[in-house]
Amino acid sequence: MKKSIAIVFFVLVVVGCEKQTITDVNTQETPQTVVMSQDYIAIEHNNDGMARRNLEYISKDKGKIAVDPNYFDHNDYSRGDVIYYQTPKIDQSKYPHLNPSEYNIARVIALSGEEIEIKKGKVYINDKRLDTFYGEALSWGLEEDEYFKTLNKPGSAQCNESCQNTMKEYFNMDMGKVKVPEGHLFVMGDTWWRSVDSQIYGPLPITASKGKVLGYAGKSER
Repeated sequence: MKKSIAIVFFVLVVVGCEKQTITDVNTQETPQTVVMSQDYIAIEHNNDGMARRNLEYISKDKGKIAVDPNYFDHNDYSRGDVIYYQTPKIDQSKYPHLNPSEYNIARVIALSGEEIEIKKGKVYINDKRLDTFYGEALSWGLEEDEYFKTLNKPGSAQCNESCQNTMKEYFNMDMGKVKVPEGHLFVMGDTWWRSVDSQIYGPLPITASKGKVLGYAGKSER
């Protein structure tokens, strides 16, 4: 009897641990349009690593991006923040075809001191699944099932058999555990396979951050 109780208790503990998640109820999927103050800067950004189904953060489609360069002088970094930063040097021997822009934007996924891992296309922070829209592998904002349902239809992505196999691997990708050092952040774009981010250059030094992305740049204050 005692043995049975012990087994049941062990199973409940294991199941409970597997169900532990980290959520983010504050970060919105769609960037807002902000009134520009004299303290903000407006940047042109046309890299598509942050683009989702509505081509978010693409200046040629949505206009300039508003950045508050002073935000983190008075606020801590939070998971889900989109930041504007200077791109670290890329190992050209490992990525000979990458030529990223000097500055980029990406989303904060893991904070200093945390451990991040990707298993089957899902992000885990300190062994807890990140249960939010930016916590899994997406393609232009689409999950795997939705992506393959719309594939090769008019107005949707065109993808042959080889491409489809590659995308299946992408949606179920793995990344070994990475411990984010103090003074660093782990950043990723919302469309991982289009983003040059911490998957490539590792944790980003906070000193490279140039401000928080607030959304689209609207009219200026009078």
